[in-house]
Amino acid sequence: MHIYETLPLASTGLVMGLVLFLLHFIALLRPTATRALLTQASDAPLAGTVLLGIDFVWVALLLYDAEWNPLCMPLFQFEGFRHILLILCPVLWFILSSMAKENLFPRALGMFLLLMALVPMSAAFLKDPLSRILIPIWWYPVLTAAMFWVAKPYLFRDWMAKLTARPLLLGTINVLGAAYGIAIITCAITLW
Repeated sequence: MHIYETLPLASTGLVMGLVLFLLHFIALLRPTATRALLTQASDAPLAGTVLLGIDFVWVALLLYDAEWNPLCMPLFQFEGFRHILLILCPVLWFILSSMAKENLFPRALGMFLLLMALVPMSAAFLKDPLSRILIPIWWYPVLTAAMFWVAKPYLFRDWMAKLTARPLLLGTINVLGAAYGIAIITCAITLW
């Protein structure tokens, strides 16, 4: 079992719910700053470089096989590729951060969300009660968007431009996100 699978559902859900609530609540309190941040995010190469570095360190920790590393994951039939993949982490980070700066932040954000989803999804996998389904219901659309942002990062820019042009829609999404966070917090405290 990977360490993510041993995480308690209650505490994982509580952290996820708190993060969701806080992010959306802050966005509700500061709508102008949120719109400005979303508009500028696709053209932020420094932020993209830093986030991409975090992504590749995380991937390297998942790949690095050592006794002190609880994050190391088994690769099963691909075990022979472990060292090659470890070498590719810094190489790909350098190539992407130096030669593909345009729309780097959406790519890095997409990769970060793909890695981040692994934690709560593993913690909720095949556990009781059925209300744990709130976790994958949130993450499946996020994962779909993240895959698009990695493969076609210009879509992030286009989607954020459309979203920021409609403040009512952005506010509605933030209200729904905060409510979803409260629902997960409630389940984590009372049911999980």
